[in-house]
Amino acid sequence: MTLTTPQRPHAHTDVVAFSQALHDAEEAPTADAKAAAAHTPQAHNEDADNEDTRDQDAPGAGGHTPAGLTEAMLPEINESFWLLITSDALLGASQHQVLQMVLNRTAPSSVLVALDVNWQAEHWGLPPEAGPTAEVLRRFQPLAEAAALIRCTSQEAEAFFFSRDPERIKERLAHRPAVLVTDPAGVIRWSIGGHCGRIAAGLVQNPDIFLAEMLENLCANPQLLATAGRGIQAIADPDRLCEQLRKAAAASGERHQEARPLVAMA
Repeated sequence: MTLTTPQRPHAHTDVVAFSQALHDAEEAPTADAKAAAAHTPQAHNEDADNEDTRDQDAPGAGGHTPAGLTEAMLPEINESFWLLITSDALLGASQHQVLQMVLNRTAPSSVLVALDVNWQAEHWGLPPEAGPTAEVLRRFQPLAEAAALIRCTSQEAEAFFFSRDPERIKERLAHRPAVLVTDPAGVIRWSIGGHCGRIAAGLVQNPDIFLAEMLENLCANPQLLATAGRGIQAIADPDRLCEQLRKAAAASGERHQEARPLVAMA
């Protein structure tokens, strides 16, 4: 699959989280459930004005197929700039199947995949400090190959990509994604748009807000990803790139003027 930088400057929804979109689709009543609810005696006796209420009360998540869930999720995803995915999306056969279908269906479009590894060993029935199994890594590889941006800790980088160096991780993946790796001291090493650098420890107060802000900044400045297609790496404007990193760091808790000297280009 080939991912290209979206040409539209703004999308209806900037970022859609796969887990939330899947949950919403699972909670929505199926067509069969709606039809069954519509044919109950109570439904026949209700006024047409109450149609919306009947639909909300129809039976919920049961009966969804992976294909049905995919179709339910695609309209929102296809209107977004980023699809945000974590390694938990690989859990369970049905969820993994939905993920594969979604990636296959969004690949020809301009939706970009942001991969926040966020490894939770206990969710897989493993000890808290355990790394991914061979089966997890097998499922993970296509997701990594689809990503336009990857965030992980240095431990996750070692476990999933066999390197803590964001440049090496980027070079091993065909789409040359942007990569951000956070070490235990809080230093973020990054490789984005043909440049690499580091954000000083303590500058990013809330990593999740930093990521969310960075994704939104890239929606407005997609040229900073500098990715023209599979295996093609252009060069982003270094000053503009550092400015967006500073803004994302400032949004996470630091004042902008304090952030300025602490985002360094390598």
